[in-house]
Amino acid sequence: MTHHAHIPGAAGARRFAPRKHLLASACAMALVSSFAAHAQDAQQEQVAETQQNPDINTLDKVQVTGIRGSIATSIDTKNESSSIVEAISAEDIGKLPDVSIAESIARLPGLAAQRVNGRAQVIAIRGLAPDFAATLLNGREQVTTGDNRGVEFDQYPSELINAVTVYKTPDAKLIGQGLSGTVDLQTIRPLEYGQRRIVINARGEKNSFGRLNSGVSNSLGNRFSASYIDQFANNTIGIALGYAHLDSPFQEKHYKAWWWGGSADWFPVDGIPGKPAGAEMLMGAEAWARSSDQIRDGLMGVFEYKPNENFHSILDLYYSKFDQKETMRGIMWSQDPWTGNGVTISNPSVVRRGNVDIVTGGNLSNIEPVIRNDYNRRQDDMFSAGWKNIWHFAENWTALADLSYSTTEREQSIAETYAGLQTVGAGGVISPVLDTLTYSSPLSSEFARFSFGRNYGDPSSVVLSDPSNWGRDGRIETPHLEDTIKAARFEIRRDFQSGPFSGLDVGFNFSRREKEKISTVYYATLKNGRAPITVDSDVLVAPTNLGFVGIPHVLAYDVNEALSRYYDIAVRMDKNDFQKDFSVLEKVNTFYAKLDIDTDLGERIRLRGNVGVQYIKTDQSSRGFNVAQLNNIGEVKAGTDYDDLLPSLNLVADFGDGWFIRFGAAKTLARGRIDDMRAAAEASVAQTGQNAGRWSGSGGNPYLEPWRAKAADISFEKYFGPASYVALALFYKSLDNYIRPNEVPYDFTGYTNPDPIPPVSNIGTFTTPVNDKGGYLRGAELSTALDFGMFTPALDGFGALFSASYTESNINPSNTTSTVAALNRLPGLSRDVANLTLYYEKNGFSARVSERYRSEFRGEIYNLFFSRAYTTILADRQTDLQLSYEFPDGSNMAGMSFLFQVNNLTNSPYRTVQDSEFGGGASQPLEYNEYGRQFMFGVSYKFN
Repeated sequence: MTHHAHIPGAAGARRFAPRKHLLASACAMALVSSFAAHAQDAQQEQVAETQQNPDINTLDKVQVTGIRGSIATSIDTKNESSSIVEAISAEDIGKLPDVSIAESIARLPGLAAQRVNGRAQVIAIRGLAPDFAATLLNGREQVTTGDNRGVEFDQYPSELINAVTVYKTPDAKLIGQGLSGTVDLQTIRPLEYGQRRIVINARGEKNSFGRLNSGVSNSLGNRFSASYIDQFANNTIGIALGYAHLDSPFQEKHYKAWWWGGSADWFPVDGIPGKPAGAEMLMGAEAWARSSDQIRDGLMGVFEYKPNENFHSILDLYYSKFDQKETMRGIMWSQDPWTGNGVTISNPSVVRRGNVDIVTGGNLSNIEPVIRNDYNRRQDDMFSAGWKNIWHFAENWTALADLSYSTTEREQSIAETYAGLQTVGAGGVISPVLDTLTYSSPLSSEFARFSFGRNYGDPSSVVLSDPSNWGRDGRIETPHLEDTIKAARFEIRRDFQSGPFSGLDVGFNFSRREKEKISTVYYATLKNGRAPITVDSDVLVAPTNLGFVGIPHVLAYDVNEALSRYYDIAVRMDKNDFQKDFSVLEKVNTFYAKLDIDTDLGERIRLRGNVGVQYIKTDQSSRGFNVAQLNNIGEVKAGTDYDDLLPSLNLVADFGDGWFIRFGAAKTLARGRIDDMRAAAEASVAQTGQNAGRWSGSGGNPYLEPWRAKAADISFEKYFGPASYVALALFYKSLDNYIRPNEVPYDFTGYTNPDPIPPVSNIGTFTTPVNDKGGYLRGAELSTALDFGMFTPALDGFGALFSASYTESNINPSNTTSTVAALNRLPGLSRDVANLTLYYEKNGFSARVSERYRSEFRGEIYNLFFSRAYTTILADRQTDLQLSYEFPDGSNMAGMSFLFQVNNLTNSPYRTVQDSEFGGGASQPLEYNEYGRQFMFGVSYKFN
């Protein structure tokens, strides 16, 4: 069966000399006619000058370096592309503008970052979640260390990336594109760089919070990088080598309200004695301090060989090793009517919001907190290799062969242990020790304040135990993930020397991707029949201070030593744990053709661009477990195949004097989330009732097909000077379908039925992600870069970058329309996104302050037991500062520069709210985290 969709991408944009051939294209004339009159006056002088010198460039080429050099290179990339793109260029070797790739990408128009552990990690493009985007390294699709397709950008050291191009519109040559856009990370090309260069960077790092937990590594971090670029054999051989080391401490102050309730009809009227009838109230909370050591080593190698103009070979190698050790210590408790210990409240503080009373504080009794000491470790290994060869085998004919391999492996261990106040009486009877709690939980997003009656940092009274009767004294989960992509690409190009078309590319790409995840769960059980035990002094460390929520200290100890000394460890898997295991295999064949356009429309307008098509044949399958009962687990293997025809059109009308209009139209696609495609399920045959003998179940969907959409984009652009432009872009995407959970008829052939009553049919009902009704996504983006020196010499060296975008959608991610607006919002969609950078650069000194903003959105987070969930993340505003000085040429310290940076200058918090609302629409605050300010001071030295 054939499905119509498409993929976004970019053209290899090169500037052609104007031609005197008219492309009789109605769509092109319609695109440019309205703009021609506006640009006519500015164009007349430009046309005359162009006729006198046909090789003149539309934009001036001025050699600039540093911040302005980076901006100029990025603008030139944007200008010369046949697609609508955004670009970042390094200021120098090993020097992207920000402390991470994600921070830099998040400043581009229409892009927004989601903070994970305080750092920008995943990117949303034009309001769509990271699942809808694709990431390439030197034009090749990359594996991911997460459970799905979204790349975690902190795996890529910024010191090893020379440029980033984000393609917002597609062309047929870009393989592995996403529906929302494609991010292409690019390493340097040594022959193009053309000179020998050695650069060494070193930076020290400190977090303003210092060290929140004892027993972890130093609170100071460091970064080191070295790059070497050279050319040999009369510039026929080029080598670029890079190494980057990161040792970055992370600190977090965390508070989270578990949930709010009390006004609903199902809530027990007398469930919490003392609570005003019908009032909403906090039902549990947690607070902790988290510290981690993040160590990453990255290696990059580029080897070029170009013995003549007819052959060019490039070998790209990349390796990254990431090791994160994390310690978390804190306290949590329940105060609801079901899991509490008969909690009561007195002296409640009540405020009125809308039509409901809300308890914001009071004195609680019968509280039994759980003290948590956790230790998590994650190790990622990633390797990528690509070998591209280009032959000019005849006049106007070129062949290309590109082989690539990308693989990653993730090992993770997530260990949690519990302690509390408990007594052991006669006969070994364990009794809880209940406590009082005075608290204040304001409705604004900030840290709540708590005061317990007892000391939870006292090692003589706080014992290892199971205070909440969870049936375990600790839990360990060890996910293991592997992801591998093998690809081969072959292409032939024919260049045309006359006519409206400049060249034709025809090619084929084959890729095979396999992603596998296996997770094992262990229970930690205290020895001696689970008897509570105090922690020995040699295992203890200094108590952890939670003063930011009013709790002075909680018990702290070495988790690994405690697990080996006090606990027995055994595998303990439940049905949900087995459903986390999966393997997904995708085989994708892509045939493509692209015709490049380069012509003149009359005497005033130059038209360039491309028209193309991709035909994609996909074969996908998945393996997983069907877990009807723990004593009867069956393997399931299923899959499907489908094909897509994806046309694309890109046109750029050049009116001269820096005026451009760009237009793109295409069909696009993005394959579904990998965990949605897993075959893992929980299915069984009903044994009683009216559905006896009928199959039902839930799980992943290996028959899932991609998101498919039709897209149209237009951009109006004006370029002036080497580092200035202004652009207004409009975009519209019509999604043919959206993947959401639903109950559907399902064929259970191959599933095991362990129960005595056999199925009456293999067809039953299954709750699973399906291709359902779509909708539209539309928006506008305004962006500008201004070099203030072009207005007056007094402002020479000053400049600014600014962008703002507005996006809206009618797509509902759930099956029903909720009265809670947040639940109807597309995940990843921030209505408003804005970025502002002000800079000064002159005489070796540079200063830059940047702020990025995104309005609230529904984001994907880690939930209980590292499962994935969505929550509403409130508006985020982060400010960064950078100061540097480079010694001038001719001085004794030429080649040396100093750098000072502050990331998260205002200590911007991470805030979430509950996805339901109080009566009257007031938000229920949930999570509030602070990560501190990150200070860095460094030195760089470069020499030839």
